[in-house]
Amino acid sequence: MWSKSKKLLTTHAEAYNFCLDKLALRDHSSRELRQKLTERGCPEELQDQVLQKLKDHHFVDDFRCAGYVLDAWRRKKSYGRQYLRLMLQRRCLSGEPAQEVLRQVTDEEETEQAEALARQQLAKLKRKYAEDSRRGRAALARMLASRGFGTGPIASALELWNQEDI
Repeated sequence: MWSKSKKLLTTHAEAYNFCLDKLALRDHSSRELRQKLTERGCPEELQDQVLQKLKDHHFVDDFRCAGYVLDAWRRKKSYGRQYLRLMLQRRCLSGEPAQEVLRQVTDEEETEQAEALARQQLAKLKRKYAEDSRRGRAALARMLASRGFGTGPIASALELWNQEDI
């Protein structure tokens, strides 16, 4: 399938309206918008002017955008801190906004999410690995690690395996 050629953004109005269209769909970081403007052939000095105008009007705020990423992560409830870090990187958020968001996530919160996910999966894993609990625990650990949980929350979730009432 042929892709439609992208219209070059050469004027301030074109670049500004392009950014407003992108921001109407979802919040973007300033680096994300800069990348999109670069893809459209927008000159760097024009990018600086447009992004400054957007910041002056409070349309672009990296801290607010990082907060939205954190809110989405908390709603999912089944991913760890490393997944959150990856989502921040994908949204081109780094530096102080990303660090501020990561500081807001406590070890207890991540552990609670890991244990909640483990409780959801334990019955299925115990049935599947009834003969070999070592393999079942390894499967649970791999699942949690693949969802971005750290070693502490994984160890805490693995302790649930030995509890008989779950």
